[in-house]
Amino acid sequence: MKQNKLFILSNGKVAALNKKDGSIIWEIKLKQYIKSNTSYAIGQISLEGDKLYIGLNGILICLYAKDGSLAWVNELKGWGYGFVSMANVNNDANATSSAAEAAASAALVAATAGA
Repeated sequence: MKQNKLFILSNGKVAALNKKDGSIIWEIKLKQYIKSNTSYAIGQISLEGDKLYIGLNGILICLYAKDGSLAWVNELKGWGYGFVSMANVNNDANATSSAAEAAASAALVAATAGA
């Protein structure tokens, strides 16, 4: 079944948009699912089946694509708060902007240099 949704991640929010007219179907603020006070500026989102996987600042969140409700959260304790890169089992391409990757790399270099 073909879906008419586009999923976006920006500034700590995830939303499903209607591809035909751009209207918001649902949106959620990620901070309601995360205990830490980290920044939500850079992240990655991946759709696999009926679930959305969001990686940001060392945290993984899984949401149901239908309505944005929470499936689970993994704060990856001990991994730090860097950019989370994901690959799904279907080998689907998951494009991220080169600007986001560059910013994540710069943040990692800065954090490593200060250590």
